[in-house]
Amino acid sequence: MAAAPGGVIGEGKTPAGEKALSEIEKARKKNLYNSKDQLLLGMDLGMASHVAARYRTSEKVFRGANRLGEDLFTKSFTNILLAYQLNDYSLPYRGLPYERVMINLVNSLNYAATGDWNGALVEARKIRRKLLSYNRMYPKAGGAPGRYARYEGTARELLARHHIAYNPSQLNHYTDDAFARYLSGVFEEAQIASGAGNYQSAYLSYLKARRTYEKYALLYNTPMPSFLGPALLRTAEAAGRYHELAHWKTVYPGLSYLRPSEYARMGHILFVGFNGKIFHLTQERFAFPLPLANTISMVSFAVPKPEGGGTGVRNHEILLTPVGSAGVPGIRASSELADDLMAIGATNFKDHLSRIILREAIRSTLKTVEQIGAQEMAQREGTLAQLLTMVGGGIFAVASDQADIRSWRLLPATIDATTVDLPPGTYDLTVRTGTDFGPGGSLTQRVTVEAGQYLLVRTVNPPPPSERSGN
Repeated sequence: MAAAPGGVIGEGKTPAGEKALSEIEKARKKNLYNSKDQLLLGMDLGMASHVAARYRTSEKVFRGANRLGEDLFTKSFTNILLAYQLNDYSLPYRGLPYERVMINLVNSLNYAATGDWNGALVEARKIRRKLLSYNRMYPKAGGAPGRYARYEGTARELLARHHIAYNPSQLNHYTDDAFARYLSGVFEEAQIASGAGNYQSAYLSYLKARRTYEKYALLYNTPMPSFLGPALLRTAEAAGRYHELAHWKTVYPGLSYLRPSEYARMGHILFVGFNGKIFHLTQERFAFPLPLANTISMVSFAVPKPEGGGTGVRNHEILLTPVGSAGVPGIRASSELADDLMAIGATNFKDHLSRIILREAIRSTLKTVEQIGAQEMAQREGTLAQLLTMVGGGIFAVASDQADIRSWRLLPATIDATTVDLPPGTYDLTVRTGTDFGPGGSLTQRVTVEAGQYLLVRTVNPPPPSERSGN
């Protein structure tokens, strides 16, 4: 099994991974990653190391980040009172579900890049279990506890009056990842020659990928990728699922595919492209008038808001030309959208915001009411000491209402992919980037493929010009 080429980065072969690692190290020295940002540090280090083709380092970092992320997420549901006492910015960063899932997806590529197909498969399969467990936990959060519950009705009225949508019981729409399902099938097939994989499991992974892509079409407007067709036909035949094979032949009429015996004799390239950058978060502040004590007070709070991000990359053209075979035509393939992280992330963020906005309104309402009450008592009693006694350890001890705008900024905006099947041998491989602005950069590299699976990770293409100077 040849090693994955990987590590040649983006347009013009810019060493984006090494540059990102350098910037992260500078940020660490300046203490820009504090004790509450250790998960974010792990995400950034893991991604930058992966892009720089430091696969084993990335794998180790991501394993630690995965454990920390799951621990922080679980703890966030064990102390509901703390969630109301402190805003998210005051707590350790625990990431959104789509971010914690991407730890596993990118880490599966780390394992695959080093030829550890079982490790890659295990990592990809964690994703579905993760997403299911998240949704099972959310409804247990319940309503506002203790004294916070007294102001839930007031907060709801304020939000309704100003047409602010919220839903504290909102579940995540993101319950499965189609590309991770597809990768599971690829990783399963990569182990068949060694006896560790089987076609039944590979077929089921491809089948679940197709079903999830059907949901993607509704949720994220992601088209069904054509690379699923040959995989479903091939593995249905190899698994002896002839009734299902007949069904897929009606779904994909006339589609040619490699028969399982022929497929086993071929080399295979899995191309994965990381394109652009995902959105970052800024702060949005709300302020509402609240009649209190014969006066009008203001209830104000801040929530995060996504901005920016994107990519101008449409797809990639893959060309493989046999070395030393003059006149032999090259093998061509075009990549397709596999995961639209801009759409997935935006939807997942909206689900998250729908849950937290009522909590922020309740906490802000309580803070305003107690401030007014304390001021009235101080005026009656006439001493600052009594004001401090009134609020000491109370709502004034709550952290400020700064929105939590931390996010994993090193994620791409989109991931595109394709597979190429070819006879074992040595090839000049060229990857050309197609963009909204015309032809992009290209990557050329000599590769040797053997029978079995070979992985190419096309790690980074830059964001569009309008985004390159942004945060």
